[in-house]
Amino acid sequence: MKQKILIVNADDCNLTPKVTEAILKAHQNGIVASTTFMINLSTAPDVVREVLACKKLGLGLHLNITLGEPVAKKALVKSLIRKDGRFKKQAEYLAKKFPPVEEISEEFKAQLQRFVKVFKRLPTHVDVHHHMHDHMPFFIALAALVKKHGLPVRWSRILNEPGVRATHKYLKTTDHFYGNLDPHTFWTDEVLRHLLFTLPEGTSEIMCHPGWVDDELCAISSLTFPREREYQLFGSRELYRYITQLGIKLAHFGWFRKK
Repeated sequence: MKQKILIVNADDCNLTPKVTEAILKAHQNGIVASTTFMINLSTAPDVVREVLACKKLGLGLHLNITLGEPVAKKALVKSLIRKDGRFKKQAEYLAKKFPPVEEISEEFKAQLQRFVKVFKRLPTHVDVHHHMHDHMPFFIALAALVKKHGLPVRWSRILNEPGVRATHKYLKTTDHFYGNLDPHTFWTDEVLRHLLFTLPEGTSEIMCHPGWVDDELCAISSLTFPREREYQLFGSRELYRYITQLGIKLAHFGWFRKK
């Protein structure tokens, strides 16, 4: 029987100090084995030290073009930003013509370079805030970015489109992906345990958003109190034991390098 490999990834590391703190606690006490870091946001040295101190935590890059300011020179990414120099919101991209792939690629490349400069290593994998790589220009830019370094990526629904998987055989991603971006819903114990009990063979990723709510988070994110619910769930030692009993192997995206 083929092994069941599960990657539980906590998105939005570095969104706020309280979100980062909750993610690290959920890793230390529960089943979070991987996180993705928002490198374009202000990054305090103590946060970098705390993240790197978690030796078993997979550390990926959460490419972000919907919050904060770009890393690339603003003159090179004009279609990604508003007049105030900050990124457009997700709804603004979806309501209008998508930006040129070249500008998206410029920002993605700059964020990867900053990640390497800050953490002195490549990320274990790459994904995109608000799942923007479910739209073709962002997917193309992401695929080009990771091809050079052979980095794994989060699954995208675009890979289900005819011919896309065949033309992107080099992409390393999981067999299955579970998660949603509805700011009003969250993982519950019942739903998660059912998924774990019926988890298919092969590699699976569960996306989650553990965090603690404060005024800083409420000012920048529509996803607030569900984060605390998910912290309680994914930071559970009991759930860790349940996964062990089911014979599921917890891993992060670094597992792909060992295949």
